[in-house]
Order: sequence, then structure tokens, then C-alpha cells
Amino acid sequence: MLARDIKQLLGSSLLATVMVAGSLGVSPAFAQKSASPANVKIGYFNLQLVKNTTAAGDSEGLKQQAESQLRRDIEAGQKAITKARDEKKSEEDLKKIVQQVQTELAAKQQALAQLVQSQNAVETQRLMGAVNQVAKDKGLDLIVDGAGVFAGGQKVLDTGVDVTEEIVQKLNPGATTKKSAATASGETKTSTK
Repeated sequence: MLARDIKQLLGSSLLATVMVAGSLGVSPAFAQKSASPANVKIGYFNLQLVKNTTAAGDSEGLKQQAESQLRRDIEAGQKAITKARDEKKSEEDLKKIVQQVQTELAAKQQALAQLVQSQNAVETQRLMGAVNQVAKDKGLDLIVDGAGVFAGGQKVLDTGVDVTEEIVQKLNPGATTKKSAATASGETKTSTK
């Protein structure tokens, strides 16, 4: 019984020691990383401008083509059903035609959605590769989409490096953005604070 009391006392003492040490910040198990200033080189780019200037925006065009094709297929299916009704097909035949049209449309819709999703994935990978290469070339630690910064965005724009043109060049050599064309024509960069 004495051995049990000693174990219990030691166990509670050990627990109390760990809890006190943790509250004092002594134990690494309870330590939190404190915020400290770091020298981080930040770049930013205009994602929408990159998409408008390069093939990185092609999935939107593909999506519109897919939707247009799907609308044509729906109209063709409706015409087939209307034709069957006009020909006074039996109720059973009409149900079969409607079921067939619905099945074909669902399969086409799924195939088109997968095609658009696949194209988006390819474009995202290309964009990420270009952004990573520009970060490496420029020695930047972080590159963000300037439009996607919710806090501190103006500071990023003021102190960061605009790498939009470099990303466009990586994705589409020889292309220029409207922004760089405007700068070349003598217009100056304006800041919105």
C-alpha cells in the first residue's frame, strides 16, 4: 500500500511539475512559436491580366464552348421528343425516347465537365510552374496574386516586386501585357492608396 501511495504522489507531483513548467513556457511541448520579424522578399502579380494575356485563360473559352454544345444537344433532344409526339408515338415509346435523351445529355454533360476540369488543372499547373520559376529567378520567397490579398495588400504593392510581365513571358514567350505596353508608351505606374 505504501508503494502505491508513493507512485500516486510521484505521479501527481510529476503532473504538477509539467503543468507549472508548461505555463511558464519552459517545456518545449507547450511552447508556441512567437511572431518575429523576418526578412521576406515578396512579389505579386495580376492573375486576371495573366489569364487575359496568355493561354492560361483558355479554360474559360472551353467552358463557354462546352455550354454552347450542351445547349445545342438539349435543343436536339427536345426536337426528337417533339417529333415523336407529333408522330403520335405510343406512351411507352415516348418514355423510351425521353429516357434515351436524358441519358445522352447526362453523359455529355459529365464528359464536358471533366474536359473543362482537366483543362483547368493543366492551366493551374502551368501557372504554378511559371510562378515558381519567376520566384526562383528573382530570388523571391513569396509571390501572391495582388487582387487576392485581404490585409496588407497596399504594403505588398508598395514594397513588393510586380512579376506579372515575367510570368506572362514564362507562359507565352514574346507576349506582352497591356500594362507593359502602356508603360513602354510613356504612361507611369499609379498607386491607389
